[in-house]
Amino acid sequence: MAPSSQPTQAVPPTPSAPPSSQPTQAIPTPHPAPLYDYSRPTGQVTAQQPADSIRFISEVVEGYTFTAKLERFFGVALPLAALNVLVLGWKPEWSVWSNLLFFFLIGAWLPVSHLVDKLDTDVELFRDLGIVLALNILCCNPLFAFVLYGLTLLFLWAVVRADINWSLLGVMAVYVGLRILFELVLMLVDYTDITDWLMVGIAFFGSLPLFAMFLGWFIGGMFRSDYA
Repeated sequence: MAPSSQPTQAVPPTPSAPPSSQPTQAIPTPHPAPLYDYSRPTGQVTAQQPADSIRFISEVVEGYTFTAKLERFFGVALPLAALNVLVLGWKPEWSVWSNLLFFFLIGAWLPVSHLVDKLDTDVELFRDLGIVLALNILCCNPLFAFVLYGLTLLFLWAVVRADINWSLLGVMAVYVGLRILFELVLMLVDYTDITDWLMVGIAFFGSLPLFAMFLGWFIGGMFRSDYA
């Protein structure tokens, strides 16, 4: 066959797209989180200590705060007081023995809870203990004895600037408050009268609960932990 006389038309090239002036942003590929962060030093602890552990360490180093002392004391004193109230309401004739046992246990717990100091063998402290017991025997009312002892301390402090034994004042405040509570319970069950509480006179047996509390205070100091 004879070749065609028409010339072959060239196909024009396809114009390419002009290069973009903005750089192409690569789509980030998510990577799984590493199981361990190797950027941290080996000895660094990542977990935070619990708040209770931090509080315990601060109490060991710096001592218990006053709020912590109150929490420790009332955590044991309130259940014992509630139990004694139940005994007084059910068997008021057992009030003497129940109060003796209760105030002995409370006196033993006071130094263990760090609310007061130990009952040290100090001459001035034993002198104050004798004064408080004598006032209780003569007044037959712990509230009057506490007021008289407090006024005497204030007078001595104002005259000779004598040191005030805050531990003894704390023990007396706890004793007076609990005695008022228990006397109110006995009045509600018609076992005692308000005139018996307000009577001022010599009574040795009325001071036995306070003596039991002082004895418990001395024994409890022997088992106290002094790390705080």
